[in-house]
Amino acid sequence: MTTLDAPQSSTAPIRPQDDFFYAINGEWIKNYELPADKAGYGSFNKLADDAEEQLRNIVEDLNSTSPLSKIVYNLFMDTERLEKDGNQPVQAYLKRFLDVTSKDELLATLGELDPVGGPAFFSIDVDADPGNPEMNKMFIAQGGLGLPDESYYREDQHAPIREAYVAMLTRLFLLGQVDSDEQAAHDRAENVLAVETGIARHHWDQVTDRDDDKTFNPTTFADLAARMPHFDLAAWVAAWQKGYDQTLSAAELPASMKDAMSELIVREPDFFNGLDSEWESRSVEDLKNWALAHVLIGSASYLNNDFQQASFDFYGKVLNGTTQMRDRWKRAVSLVDNVTGEEIGQEYVKRHFPASSKQRMEKLVQGLIEAYHVSITNSTWLSEETKKKALEKLSKFRPMIGYTKHWRDYTALHLDSSLSLLENMHRADAFGAGIEVSKAGKAVDPEEWFMTPQTVNAYYAPNMNVIVFPAAILQPPFFDPEADDATNFGGIGAVIGHEIGHGFDDQGSKYDGDGRMHNWWTAEDRENFEKLTHALIAQYDQFVPRQLEEKYEAEGKKDQAPHVKGALTIGENIGDLSGVNIALKAYVLSLGLPANNEEELEAGLAQAPVIDGKSAAERFFLNYAEIWRGVRRDEIAEQLLIIDPHSPAEFRVNGIVSNVDAFYSTFHVEPGDGMWIDPDKRVRIW
Repeated sequence: MTTLDAPQSSTAPIRPQDDFFYAINGEWIKNYELPADKAGYGSFNKLADDAEEQLRNIVEDLNSTSPLSKIVYNLFMDTERLEKDGNQPVQAYLKRFLDVTSKDELLATLGELDPVGGPAFFSIDVDADPGNPEMNKMFIAQGGLGLPDESYYREDQHAPIREAYVAMLTRLFLLGQVDSDEQAAHDRAENVLAVETGIARHHWDQVTDRDDDKTFNPTTFADLAARMPHFDLAAWVAAWQKGYDQTLSAAELPASMKDAMSELIVREPDFFNGLDSEWESRSVEDLKNWALAHVLIGSASYLNNDFQQASFDFYGKVLNGTTQMRDRWKRAVSLVDNVTGEEIGQEYVKRHFPASSKQRMEKLVQGLIEAYHVSITNSTWLSEETKKKALEKLSKFRPMIGYTKHWRDYTALHLDSSLSLLENMHRADAFGAGIEVSKAGKAVDPEEWFMTPQTVNAYYAPNMNVIVFPAAILQPPFFDPEADDATNFGGIGAVIGHEIGHGFDDQGSKYDGDGRMHNWWTAEDRENFEKLTHALIAQYDQFVPRQLEEKYEAEGKKDQAPHVKGALTIGENIGDLSGVNIALKAYVLSLGLPANNEEELEAGLAQAPVIDGKSAAERFFLNYAEIWRGVRRDEIAEQLLIIDPHSPAEFRVNGIVSNVDAFYSTFHVEPGDGMWIDPDKRVRIW
């Protein structure tokens, strides 16, 4: 029987045929001691740590050509100054709201401070218009909450988290001298929770909010304003402009919110009706309390240690289970990455991304695209009409590898070491807001990136039909220039296949090759596709992470252990499943062998070279399991089941390979084994 060298333990070893993820990673998980400052750790975190060290070296290098990054870093690292300043930097900010006596004044203050990262009931961003993807348009979406999502305000299981949230707000009100009496601060915090609970009632849930058909709602400013008769949106826009023009040089970075919002896309239309009713029914004091709370939440990271600790004790400890703040230099580097990521990113690329890596990645991407072409062409459930449209879309995929061609121009960002860290962050926020707003109504820059090169991740943008692979992910175990091809196809190959797969998942399949959102499927093909996706949803709905199953069982509540939400994670699960299937196919094609069907695929794998006693298929699946190796604290594991569209790592492995026929033949998985799914129940989409 073909097996991998499953780790041995004091109990019976876990067989790959029963639990592939834990057979490969279980011993590492058992023995790995999670650092106190981390909520989780795995391959992505390892590479992120490496990139963090590299960025630190760049920013601390006296010869570095990253002046803005140095200012941000040094201001954050100057603890003596932060402690001396105490709560002083935020006082003027708080006073703006404390002095408010009417809703009109409050609305104007919210508008003026929004460009500098002030409290916001809604978020705005600018992106390619799915109806006209060559042009940018403003998007507006629900907001106003301090907890991860609306379910935290209504579900009984989250009552302890709500209590801890109130405790944090109480501390912040006292630290900010909004209140001098603990009871008064607590009462104010309870009031904030009540306001947010009202707002949360109008929020869409996570599953509904990822439905592009429902969130694509083109409208005009007048129509949106009509939904909000009590919230004077025109006055808010005028105030926003005033605040922006006071903070940033309009001559250097002109941005008109009025023009940007003349036509826009509303993601959750009825939220804005609900927000208007909350605004109308709540007292000005209620709304002021909410604003004061969010000033303090947003400012805490840029103030002294007392503020940072108060924020961390809730957002780090309670929500994520982390027991210790990250080292200050790490937080400083993270801030630099957020504020001036493309400035320092240029130096990162020069030092850490060889041209040879980009060339090999380009070849791998083309191999994956070719494999998708083969797969779509030979699909047994797609009509010729839809195949033609799918292949047309595939031919228009644009890979972007390593780094952007159009680096951000930071000329309009004026940071000043004589000002406080918080004041500089206000300038940085205004700069970011100006960049966004100034794009609205203009042609899309096809080379724009939404990640820095030092980001350990990848993405697909359906409204631009681009797949993006930053430099930092192109390292072992994902991509190793010294590794054999089967291993790399099981790593970065599966990642590439995953991102291309998003172009044909439940969301991406609604966009054509130009990024335009419209239905290019026949009705029968869409119905067949949805049958397959519903089957995958049903599989994932049954999954409970092992660590949470054990936790709840120990508490005598095994039947209450939280499950994966198949409908929330379906897009990522399709990406994972497509990624593995197509990466396997791409590997066989790279050998010059055919892979038009399962028989040819397995015949090709059988002809592939054996290295160190392991077949190519073994090496492929082994690396795929290893790239998802990781551990998480229970708190973050539970939170992510609620809000994260990605499945837990164990199911990104087991839930996927159990649907791949080649996995069964490679490891001789048989009926009765834990990984077994009957052939007619296995899901294969691409």
